[in-house]
Amino acid sequence: MEAHDSHTTAKPIRPTMPQRLRRPTNALTLSLGALLVVAVILFATMLLMRSHGGKTTLPPVGTPAGVSESQLKALAASSNHPIYWAGPKPGTYELTRTTDGRTYVRYLPSADKVGDRTPSYLTVGTYPTKQAFQAVKRAAARPGAVSAAIDHGGLLVFNSSTPKSVYFSYPKSGYQVEVYDPSPLQARALVLGGSVKAIG
Repeated sequence: MEAHDSHTTAKPIRPTMPQRLRRPTNALTLSLGALLVVAVILFATMLLMRSHGGKTTLPPVGTPAGVSESQLKALAASSNHPIYWAGPKPGTYELTRTTDGRTYVRYLPSADKVGDRTPSYLTVGTYPTKQAFQAVKRAAARPGAVSAAIDHGGLLVFNSSTPKSVYFSYPKSGYQVEVYDPSPLQARALVLGGSVKAIG
C-alpha cells in the first residue's frame, strides 16, 4: 500500500500593519504650550541677568550712588555733552546727577563713604552752561583770580580765596568743568597735566 504524505496547508501570515498615529490630544498641546512659555521666561531672565551683570543701569537722578567704570561709560555714551573725570583710580566712584544736568564724579576710598558729604575727596563736576567759555573768561578777570591756558585753546581759572576748586572750559563748548581737591596744588596739577578728560 502506497504511503501518502499528509500535507497541512498553512494559512499565510499577514504582515502586521502599523497602527495609525494618533493626533495629539488637547493635554499634549497644552503641555507643549506651557513648555514654550517657560522657555521664553527663562530666556528673558537670562537677558536681564546679563544686563545687570554688565552693570549698565544707572542710579536715579538726585541720589549719590557707587558706580562702576562701565556705568560711567554708559552714562557718557548716552549724554549729549562730554562728562569729565580724572581717569580710573582705586577705590569707589560716586556718581551724582542733578535735575538741571550737572554731573559729579567723586573718588572715594571705599564704598561705605558713598553719600558722605565731607569735602575730603577729589570731585570732578561737569556743568552744561551756555557760553561756558565766556563765563570762565569773565571769572578770570575778577579780583583774586588766577588763570592759565590749557590744551585745545582752553582756559583754567581759580580764585585765590577758594583755591581748592579749579574751573576750565573750551571755546564754543556748552559745558564747564570743576575739579575740586582738598589739595589746591593737586587740583591744578590734574588739570594742567591733562589727567582730567572726557569719559570714553
